[in-house]
Amino acid sequence: MYAPKSDDAHRKDAPADASDQTEQVRAITREVDRIAKIVERMNLGDYIGLLQRPARLLWLNFLAGLARGLGTILGATLLVSLIIAIANRIIQSNLPGVSQFVQNFVHLLQQSGKSH
Repeated sequence: MYAPKSDDAHRKDAPADASDQTEQVRAITREVDRIAKIVERMNLGDYIGLLQRPARLLWLNFLAGLARGLGTILGATLLVSLIIAIANRIIQSNLPGVSQFVQNFVHLLQQSGKSH
């Protein structure tokens, strides 16, 4: 990186070395500022604080798991209800071939649900 020069060469190039070092310091300062902004956006301090309190981390993960499970159940229920409502509309419309197929399919689903 930086190789020391002899005293004679150092005296002749002193202004150039000073500006070179100033530019290096500016580049390092810009890089440190960029890294500081990245760390700030990551909320690293909050994350480390959370890791220092394992009970809080467990509680938050438990609540997140409950929310995900509840959302999955509600979403699946709504989706299946929508599919059944559409199937009932198709059955009621008496479309040739399609209505009978959907009716048989719904009947099979009801039979498999009753056997369990």
